[in-house]
Order: sequence, then C-alpha cells, then structure tokens
Amino acid sequence: MRRDQLPPHKTATYVLPRWKVVYVSVPKAACTSLKWLIADLQDENPRRFYAALTREVGRAMTIHRRERWQHTPMLHDLPDDELAAVSPERGWFVFAAIRQPSARLWSGWQSKFLLREPRWPELFGGEPWFPRVPRTTEDVVEDFQRFVLSIAENPEQPVMRDRHFQPQSRLITPERTPYTRIYHTREILELLQDFATHLHGEGWEGSLELLPSNETPLRPLASMFSPDVTAAIATVYGEDFDRFGYENVLPDALEPADEYGEAALGEIGRLIERAERIGDLALRAQGLSRRTKKKQAEIKRLRHQVAELTPLKTRLVRGVRRRMARALNRA
Repeated sequence: MRRDQLPPHKTATYVLPRWKVVYVSVPKAACTSLKWLIADLQDENPRRFYAALTREVGRAMTIHRRERWQHTPMLHDLPDDELAAVSPERGWFVFAAIRQPSARLWSGWQSKFLLREPRWPELFGGEPWFPRVPRTTEDVVEDFQRFVLSIAENPEQPVMRDRHFQPQSRLITPERTPYTRIYHTREILELLQDFATHLHGEGWEGSLELLPSNETPLRPLASMFSPDVTAAIATVYGEDFDRFGYENVLPDALEPADEYGEAALGEIGRLIERAERIGDLALRAQGLSRRTKKKQAEIKRLRHQVAELTPLKTRLVRGVRRRMARALNRA
C-alpha cells in the first residue's frame, strides 16, 4: 500500500501485523463491536480502556480511545517498507464495514444528540437544530427532521466535519484504498466467516464473536421520512447510496408502531440524565487529575532544588565543623 492510498483519518486504522489484517473503522457501523474484536486478537488490556477519565457513558464505549491502544499500530505510522507489504495481493485481509446511510444518520443523531452523550451538548447545544428532551413522539420526529434539513441546507457546517456524520465513502476512500472487501452491516456474519478463515490460514486458533452493543434504544419511525427529509438525506449522502448500492433511502429496520410508548420516552429521559451525570463526574475527575499532575510536577521540581542544595549544605556543615574544631584546639 502506498501513502497516497491511505484513508484520511489516521486513528481509524487498526493494523494486526501478526495476522496480516487491517481494519478501517466507520463510526456507527458496528465499529464498537469490531474494535473490541480487534482488541481481543491483539491482546489489548481492557482495563486500560476502562480506566480512561473520559466522558463515555459505558465501558464498551471506552474502546474508541485510540491513545489507549498499546499493541495495534496505525497504517500511517508504519515504516515505508512495512506499509508497502500491506496489500490484499500479498495475503492481507483489509476490510471495512459500512451501514445504510439513513440508518447510520439516525443512529448518530440519536446517540450523540437526542441522548446527549457528554461533550456533544457542549459542542452543539447552541445550534437551532439541537433536540429538546422529548416528551412526545412528535418532539422526536420534528427534531430529527429539523436536523436533517439543516445539514442538507448547509452541509459545510461544523457538525458535518465530524466522522459520525460524514459520508462513509469519504472515510474509507474505496476509490484509492485497496480493500479485500467492504462489508455492509447486514453482512456481518459473512464478515466474521471470512475473517476467521483468513486468521486460521495465518495459524490462529479460535472462533470470533462480536460483543453486542446497543447505543440507540429507539428505532426510526416511517413518519420521520417525509418527502423533503428523504430528498435531503439523498442529497447529503448521495455518494454513499450510489457507490455502495443502497437503493432505498428508508432504513430497513423501522419501528412497526406509529409512535413511541410512554415507557420508551421515559427511558430516553433517564438515559439523558445518566449521560449528564457521567459528564459531570468525568469533568470533575479530569480537573482533579490535572491538579494532581501539576502538584506532582511541583514536588518533583522542589525535590530537584533540594537535591541541588544538598552538596552546598554539606560543605557548609563541614566548614562549620572545621572552624569549631580549630577553635577548640586553640582553647
């Protein structure tokens, strides 16, 4: 693989040199489960992820802290000779997983904005499309539609620079990056079979199993996808629909009911409150950690100063002792 063939986001690449595997992750396309699978193959320590003082609302989400990975390099960091050897033609399994664009958009909007994952309200809470805490089904429908129409009207706004909402074709760059295969999330079982076959060919023994991850409790309603909303989604994510063969703008897994029940809306409120509380605690912990590091640095500096003064102190004491000894001798 050449450097001009690499996907644009360095931290989205996971290289397993021993097994001749590269995974290029796409947010909201089974990436949490797939990253845990990769971490297990690479003997990454789960507790390193769990210990991160970050604002993820669950243990599973800490896997996205790329700086916590110890044994899994990124494509962009490989030396030229090692990078050149990475190729499907040379027996490497290079893969990505993608998702139906409307389903992915709904999942990203729900987890980041409707459920108010910490950090996201801080970044986008002042936007006119930011959703309210829903009391009715109509609140959810109207707020999702407002967001979709907004990104269609202004696809260059800051939220569209985030990988959760960028078109997938821009994230994995299939026109230049050589993949063994790009899998749709509906093909996960086939992905696992192909992955296991490749690993067995490299001497690995075992079976693959994905960690279940459900970050979005609500399924989308058909009423959300009015003609203007479907047109907006088709405009913003047209390159994904065309390149990856998605013919229908509507997601496959729609909520069969016409509205969300009281219990479902109540659960959304509870999850929002939990996210806000976790965010509060994480920020407090981060502040304490920064102060602790500052104090530790100060203590280290003082110890260094004391160490520098110790020889002077020793010389002074010796001088005083010599003078006292001479005085006593004269006496």
